[in-house]
Amino acid sequence: MGKAMPAALGMAVCVAGVALLAKGLYPVDLPLTQNPDFIDNVFANRGVVWAARLLLVSAAAVLVFGGVFIVVSTGIRMKNREWLRRAGPFEISETAVGEIEGQLDRWRTVALVRQEKIFELTDRLDESEELIAELDEIVATSFE
Repeated sequence: MGKAMPAALGMAVCVAGVALLAKGLYPVDLPLTQNPDFIDNVFANRGVVWAARLLLVSAAAVLVFGGVFIVVSTGIRMKNREWLRRAGPFEISETAVGEIEGQLDRWRTVALVRQEKIFELTDRLDESEELIAELDEIVATSFE
């Protein structure tokens, strides 16, 4: 019952807000024209003006909620690392994605092998430098 009370209160606030919005959109007085044409005659009715205002407000609400949905869903997809694979008529096939991922794995493996080779060569270079230093010392002491 503790969780149902805030939901019911929120729903009541929403219903009251919609009712106040609908009441506020109802036209109080309509301007009269000297020579009304067809559009003036159609919009001379308070119900028509009220319906048009409600339509505009509801269209704005739909656009706002649609925009929020797009932003939130894009953020969630980015957080879950689900990348865009199709946009309109353009689409990346699953085989192309698989090939690219395969190439990525292959190049990662090649890089790791090369990194091991670099470590090995660095160690051999350090040993060579030590050996050269020892030989330098031996040559220097033997000519003294």
